[in-house]
Amino acid sequence: MPRFYFHTETDVRVTDTDGQEFGSYEDARREAIQTCEQMMKDAAVAFWGSRPWNVSVTDETGLILWKIYIDGQTSAAGRSLEPRIAGSDPDPDRPTIL
Repeated sequence: MPRFYFHTETDVRVTDTDGQEFGSYEDARREAIQTCEQMMKDAAVAFWGSRPWNVSVTDETGLILWKIYIDGQTSAAGRSLEPRIAGSDPDPDRPTIL
């Protein structure tokens, strides 16, 4: 069975040195999607405002087979809902963190 390596990059790059064996390419791609899902669950708050995350799937030689990018952006309307730090925002109606 072929071995696949799932390298993740958020604010930190994590290199998969062990890899996992899968019986099919479809199973390996499914695992890549599940890896993204787990990353989002584990760091949902940190995700917003960070640079794009990604998962790269390579073979045993290091050849990149697939890459998934995850990017969340907050619109101006969304930013207006976020709490602000006291004194840092000219909008007096937005909630303040002291």
